[in-house]
Amino acid sequence: MQKYKTMNLYLSSLDFGKIILRTVLALLIGLVFCLFPDTSARVFVIVIGASILFVGIVAFLSIFTFKGGRPAAFNYLNLAVSLAVGIALLAKPDFFIHLLMFLLGIILALGGIGQIASLASVRKWGIKANLAEYLLGFLLLGLGIFVCFYPGFTNNTLFVLFGLGAIFYAVTNFAVLLHVRSLIRKSGKKLVNGDIEDVDYTLEN
Repeated sequence: MQKYKTMNLYLSSLDFGKIILRTVLALLIGLVFCLFPDTSARVFVIVIGASILFVGIVAFLSIFTFKGGRPAAFNYLNLAVSLAVGIALLAKPDFFIHLLMFLLGIILALGGIGQIASLASVRKWGIKANLAEYLLGFLLLGLGIFVCFYPGFTNNTLFVLFGLGAIFYAVTNFAVLLHVRSLIRKSGKKLVNGDIEDVDYTLEN
């Protein structure tokens, strides 16, 4: 059996469990932003602030759990940054909503780039996706760029657009990656731990 040793980040994303997890998360996030655009962004900022604050404090305190552990200058700096960013996000969530929109646009754009890269990465094994699947990735990339710059749109409209984009990503990414998995099987290969292997054939007499 011939095995292609090079680990491929996008091949690892074709794991069925990871596909399901990304799809469910994207659908849930998309639905929340579509159904509650006026409150979801504020809550999202608060959750991010609380997470940064919690992780920063826990990471600092965990140093003392090691025998003789003492914080270094970097640990104090990391704690100070975590406290400053976390408290700022919790205290002024509305102020950071515009920044959040930019970040959400980047997330959509990265989703489109990842989808395109997933399709392109398997071409070296002779597995070719159709043009429509590439176009879906470019459409998602374009929507992400649009949300980043939001010319003349209200916050709620953009959050709804992000929600629709997340749902669109969930559906298209699920369909595209399942199709790629199918193409890999039809080409006589299989996915194993982020690698592509030839399928073993047993000849019967």
